[in-house]
Amino acid sequence: MQKKQIIQSQSLRSQYLRMEIKNNSRSWEPVNRNGWWIKFSVYKDTNILMMFVSRYTGQTIVRYFSSEDDACEFINFVISHDPKEHFELI
Repeated sequence: MQKKQIIQSQSLRSQYLRMEIKNNSRSWEPVNRNGWWIKFSVYKDTNILMMFVSRYTGQTIVRYFSSEDDACEFINFVISHDPKEHFELI
């Protein structure tokens, strides 16, 4: 009986978390810049999650930013690289 209550409690927390994320997140359709697909998501208007995928190699880069300026700088950094070649981030 106690195990069932714990499972139900975990399920409710999981549902609450999903709803909280859904209600506080915004996402946009991917855009293509210089051979890179870029997907943006914003959580609570301050946390930026970006995903870059090379159109040619499939190289995927995922980064989180709390500053819009840093996010823009990173976009410029990525799209300045050739999407046909893998590059390593340090």
